Amino acid sequence: MNESGTFMITNNFLNQHITPDAKGVEFTWDYHTFAYGFDVTFWSRLEIAYVCVLFNGKWSPSATDYRQKVIVNQDRHFAAKLLVLKEGELWNWTPSIAIGTSDPVTGSGGDYIGSTERIESSNGYFNRYYAVATKHFETPWGVVGGHLGYQYSKRVDWNRKGVIAAVDWRPVWIQNRWFSPKFVLEYDANTVNFGFLSSIWDDRFEAMFCLQNFQWVSFGLRFKLRLKGSE
Repeated sequence: MNESGTFMITNNFLNQHITPDAKGVEFTWDYHTFAYGFDVTFWSRLEIAYVCVLFNGKWSPSATDYRQKVIVNQDRHFAAKLLVLKEGELWNWTPSIAIGTSDPVTGSGGDYIGSTERIESSNGYFNRYYAVATKHFETPWGVVGGHLGYQYSKRVDWNRKGVIAAVDWRPVWIQNRWFSPKFVLEYDANTVNFGFLSSIWDDRFEAMFCLQNFQWVSFGLRFKLRLKGSE
C-alpha cells in the first residue's frame, strides 16, 4: 500500500492482449489502446481509483469517416483495495491480507452475469473481486516478496478467475533515491507475466513495464503527490 495521502495520476499503453476481446462481441478491444486514471490512498489501508480506457468498437484505420479512424470513446470504471491486515501486525510471521475489486458494476450497459446473448449490450469489462496474502523476506540479495490469492469475475465472455500468485524482488545493489526497481514474476489466472516497477526521484514517479505471457508489452508512468491532512 502507498503512504496515507498519496495521490497518483497514471498513464498506460495497453497491448490488445491485456484488454477484453470476446469473439463476436462488437464493443471490445482488438487493438492496442491507452488508459489513464487517478488514485488516492487513505490511512495507508484504503485505495480508491478511477480509470478510463480508450476504445471505439467501430475503429477502422481504412475507413473514410475520420471518427472510425481514431479511438473516440472511453470506458470508465472504479477500483478499490482495502488492507485488512498489515504484515506482522498480529505476530511477526503473519502476512498482510488485502481484498479489492475492479469495475464492480456495469453502469448503464446491461448485466454481464446474464446469458451470452446479452453480452454485446454489457460493460463492466474489467470486473474483478480478489483477496491476496503477501509476505516479504530479507535476503543478502535484497527483499523478496511472495503473494498468493484468488480472483473472481462475473463476466461470461472474458472470464478471468482462479488462483493468482506472484514473486517480486528488489535487488539490494541498485536501490537508491533516483532509481529503485522491483522485478515481478506473476501468474494472473490466465498467463505468466514478467515485469518491473521502479520508483524514480525519491518516489515522485513510478515507471511500469509488463511482458505479458513473455510476448506482449504494456507499460506506463505514474506521477505521485503526497497530500496533507489525509490521515
